[in-house]
Amino acid sequence: MSIELAIMEKWINESDNIVFVSGKDFSKDAGFPDYREVDEDYKKKFRFSPSQMLRLSFVQRSPTIFFRWYRERVLAPLIEAEPGIAHQSLVKLEQAGKLRSIITVNIDGIHQEAGSRNVIETHGSVMRTWCAKCDDYFDFFKIYDDPAIVPQCTVDMCGDFIRPAIVLEEEPYDLDLISKAIETVKSCEVLIIDGSALQEFPVPNLMKAYQGHKLILINTPPLVFDSRAGVVVRNCGTFNDMFEKMNLKF
Repeated sequence: MSIELAIMEKWINESDNIVFVSGKDFSKDAGFPDYREVDEDYKKKFRFSPSQMLRLSFVQRSPTIFFRWYRERVLAPLIEAEPGIAHQSLVKLEQAGKLRSIITVNIDGIHQEAGSRNVIETHGSVMRTWCAKCDDYFDFFKIYDDPAIVPQCTVDMCGDFIRPAIVLEEEPYDLDLISKAIETVKSCEVLIIDGSALQEFPVPNLMKAYQGHKLILINTPPLVFDSRAGVVVRNCGTFNDMFEKMNLKF
């Protein structure tokens, strides 16, 4: 085990006030790939990029195209995903009273599937679906089980389409939720950040809000925010690998 990973192990074992910030790489370890990646196979199937389709105006204008993409690139792989050692370790840390909160920019709900209870989803979640016209919420299967490509709201003969309750481009974030995340980070002792989340709002703001001296960055590019970190963990494998190597006191 590397020196950096040993320090991370020590800080986790000594603290009962930890916050973990997760990004796309954490979900990859559960078998859920980055739905925003574009490869040659993607280009053969889809005319528009994920960044184009994940816009409010696009979903409103072209729901059929959006939902074809959403069903194949988000729903289908998510059904196959399963929480691994890393997700399960966070559950155990929470149950042991050590992990205060998970703040995630992921929309997949895998933390809750693993059993984590205190999760702040800053970008929303596909586990909830929503009708903008009725302002009614439904569960994940409202879209997944609908045989129509574009799922329809059936509340009082509404007829509008329902969509995943995630934050699309051109939409505002839930500022109360962002404030809650910032306040949570301000008062924590150990802050652990998945490097793949650093480019996502509000993670840079969370780093600025942190007032402690035990910031752990995992798998970040060299020199990015290194000066802020107490320790930077790199080249230690996946998150599942790292949590398997550490001897944590749950």
